Amino acid sequence: MTARHTGRGRFRVAAVAALPVAALAPVLLIGLTSGCGKQPEYPPNFTFPSRADRLVLKLPDKPAAAVNDPNSRNDEIAALDSLGGKTADPATIPAEERAKVEAFLKITFGTPAAPTVAVEGETVARLKLTAAHLAEGGKLFRAKCQQCHNLAGDGRGTSSATIPFPRDYRQGVFKFVTSSASGKPRRADLVRVIADGLVATPMPSFARLQEGERDLLAGYVVYLAVRGQVEFEGLRAAAEGRADDHAARTRAVLHEWEQAEAAPLLPAEPDDGEPGTPKHQDAVRRGLALFTAKADNSCASCHGEFGRKPVLRYEVWGTVAKPANLTDTTLKAGSRPEDVFARVRFGIPAVGMPAHPEYSDRQVWDLVRLVRSLPYPGRLPEDVRGTVYPK
Repeated sequence: MTARHTGRGRFRVAAVAALPVAALAPVLLIGLTSGCGKQPEYPPNFTFPSRADRLVLKLPDKPAAAVNDPNSRNDEIAALDSLGGKTADPATIPAEERAKVEAFLKITFGTPAAPTVAVEGETVARLKLTAAHLAEGGKLFRAKCQQCHNLAGDGRGTSSATIPFPRDYRQGVFKFVTSSASGKPRRADLVRVIADGLVATPMPSFARLQEGERDLLAGYVVYLAVRGQVEFEGLRAAAEGRADDHAARTRAVLHEWEQAEAAPLLPAEPDDGEPGTPKHQDAVRRGLALFTAKADNSCASCHGEFGRKPVLRYEVWGTVAKPANLTDTTLKAGSRPEDVFARVRFGIPAVGMPAHPEYSDRQVWDLVRLVRSLPYPGRLPEDVRGTVYPK
């Protein structure tokens, strides 16, 4: 275990300890029960609920005014219409159209007790979404994840009144990916979040689970995401008066997940020496020039004063994201060099953080050197330190 990993663990404990008791209880429960005993099964009469919360079809063009109130989630999403966004209440969609979507979902994706992806071809096997995999993954999901992420993966479980909200999988959108091929995460990306948790959030580490169990959980998350995206797009089309070929949609979504798995791996990290050495400091200086560049998609346009004055952004789910304070010693999705590289290169489209395909690998690594040095004034060259920490 490296010192950096030990630091992550230490900060994770501090973040969880600062949570309110109501939010802390489920986190402790999950941690205490990880890997214990036989996993419970879903009753055979369980079905996935029909979507009742609003579909977010368009986000407001302006930055958000404030972070979310966890007790006003539905009202705040409904208010997007008055702010220049657009939402749709599923209850206003003709019952006949809703019934068509629900019938397709049940035939194609089964039930919680008997999950399946009924699509011809080898795609399901390649993605490890077979009925056998999903049945075991579903049991683990019920035991470890459902209380926050809920039965259908909508992030509205009994322990979901936390900020940031638990991830809603139903648009097939995820924030932390290492590929731009389709916007989907690799399975390994999901497994790592499950293993490490997300720093300074209620999402705990499941490192005590066996590796195979974490892989089964990741597969079940993919299943819920595919099912949820097909449902979302079907209801969206109905709300907009369009037809949607649900079977073709399912195949297309599965193909997107395959594209992510087949995408090239991240480039090797260059040897820039240790922090404080001339070569490393030169990289930090170049990174600062890129960070503060006068451009619409520059880092400083959202991470004002290096994140101390962030510009709040709407997420695709209609909720609000707060860009990271890069002078803090923790980053939600990890502070390893490859973690920061992936965020810069691929962005976080779900929250409007742009990708930067125009940068060379060398330029991205320069930004990595800067970002990882920002919390530590002693690692910054004197001229950079004066910019980041003015007296």
